[in-house]
Amino acid sequence: MGLEQGSRVGPYEILAPLGAGGMGEVYRARDARLGREVALKVLPASVSSDPERLKRFEKEARSASSLNHPNIVTVYDAGESGGVAYLAMELVAGLTLRELLAEGPLPTRRVLAIAAQAADGLAKAHEAGIVHRDLKPENVMVTKDGFAKILDFGLAKLTQPEDTSAATHAPTLSAGTAPGIVMGTAGYMSPEQAQGRPLDFRSDQFSLGSILYEMTTGRRAFARGSAPETMAAIIREEPEAIGALVPAVPVPLRWIVERCLAKAPEERYASTRDLARDLARLRDGLSEASLTGPAPATASARRGWPIPLVLGLVAGAAVGAVAVRSIRPAPADWRLVTFGRGAVGRARFSPDGQTILYGAAWEGKPVQLYSTRLESAESTALPLPSASLVSVSSTGKLAIALARASPVLAEVPTLAGGAPREILEDVEFADWAPGSESLAVIRDSRLEFPIGKVLYDAPGGQLSYPRFSPTGDAIALVESHNTTGSSAASIVVVTLDGAHKTVSSGWEVAFSLAWNPRSDEVWFSAREKAGPFGGLALHAVSRSGRHRVVARGPDLLFANDISKDGRVLLAQAEWRTSMMCRPAGTTREVDLS
Repeated sequence: MGLEQGSRVGPYEILAPLGAGGMGEVYRARDARLGREVALKVLPASVSSDPERLKRFEKEARSASSLNHPNIVTVYDAGESGGVAYLAMELVAGLTLRELLAEGPLPTRRVLAIAAQAADGLAKAHEAGIVHRDLKPENVMVTKDGFAKILDFGLAKLTQPEDTSAATHAPTLSAGTAPGIVMGTAGYMSPEQAQGRPLDFRSDQFSLGSILYEMTTGRRAFARGSAPETMAAIIREEPEAIGALVPAVPVPLRWIVERCLAKAPEERYASTRDLARDLARLRDGLSEASLTGPAPATASARRGWPIPLVLGLVAGAAVGAVAVRSIRPAPADWRLVTFGRGAVGRARFSPDGQTILYGAAWEGKPVQLYSTRLESAESTALPLPSASLVSVSSTGKLAIALARASPVLAEVPTLAGGAPREILEDVEFADWAPGSESLAVIRDSRLEFPIGKVLYDAPGGQLSYPRFSPTGDAIALVESHNTTGSSAASIVVVTLDGAHKTVSSGWEVAFSLAWNPRSDEVWFSAREKAGPFGGLALHAVSRSGRHRVVARGPDLLFANDISKDGRVLLAQAEWRTSMMCRPAGTTREVDLS
């Protein structure tokens, strides 16, 4: 059905065709009531002529219109006029992801930028109980400014028969039956969708994983000669390893794709919010581990995040005084504090130095806050929602970042937990002032102390890891700048009157500050621009800019905190892979390594 320029559909005047849009045709149109331009999707006659399907369509469209999110195309209106069913949506100037992929695979930075936004939009829909069911490159728009927007929420279900058991669970196919159209949709189904089994939000995760695979490799993950062959491959086969096709793709991104493409839904993410968070951290470079480089040599890597981080305690007060006394330090004593498999976030000593608090995501579960005593080998989970640790005050209050789409800074009254009180949205980095209940926060690339008063502004840069000096007269932080093809990080010290000084610069990446109360040095983890991949050494710099290397090794070392008596709380990260096997006839994996 082609509509001519100037014709009307309800209150909309057709201006120009925009092409086919998965289900139906799309036109640029003007809303005569409001005077704005919209994208008008005109649905096929099979919908318009069927009262029951039309009723279902309007119900689904109203559900989709409730999704108010920057990465979901807004649905303005749905209705029927003169036997034509239509959907009026936000008009997005840009290209579909399918059009972008016509040139081949995308650069990793752009893959992550688009994927993180798409996952964030999906997470919003899933939290509202809405599953897309037909996610594919044709249904992801990318604007000229780089914003990703998901199309057609609520339409996939409409393509199913009216019978409720089939409508909810049958494989999602386009309304047409031409081989090209079927292939375009079938190639992004989940295994449960291809088999007609019950599906939930994790089906969309599989579809997004298929899109991610194509964005990174330039190939469709399960493309075969026909729709049935494609669906059989989705159900039974694994796609060729990304590392074999494009070795430069960061290892953590490969793990995310593999986890999304797990055949069993329970092996994917427990919530799409967790998936969105992983992609955003990878995109922003906020994860405290190296994100690029060659893949570890292994025949088969276990799905998930095989990056065990062990939190180590370094005892040795002489280490902190080396630069002052110019003597050879005594060997440091190391003691493990955690023993789980997973990712450890930030950690802090309690005010008395006898308790350690930290955040960790063990065995692929969401991040949780824990505490442990120095003399204990056991950790206790705090009765708090999923969150990362931000800071511990001198009176025992906790500042935490609640794990949401955008982190929410909250205050917890005691070390043992309590009801969090939300303070600020979209804030992940903060620090309590010594002997005070005031927080310094980083918001929109600005350092504020107290909250609302800007001490330091870094236009075009990123600020992170603010830490007060032991005397409370200054704040050290990491300032990072990303330019085309390169990044640079510096350590900056800002005094409370707003004066600032760059005390160390020229780093490729820098993470995780701690201020040594014995030597008045800032300890930090960084990698030189010309240094080898994988090494994050532990460095120290004085306020005057005098630099030294504290420790260097094959692992990734992150300085988290230093107690008054000189003990250092470190996170030690390792890239570790395992070869796993599931023997025929069994349900349990065996670690062959």
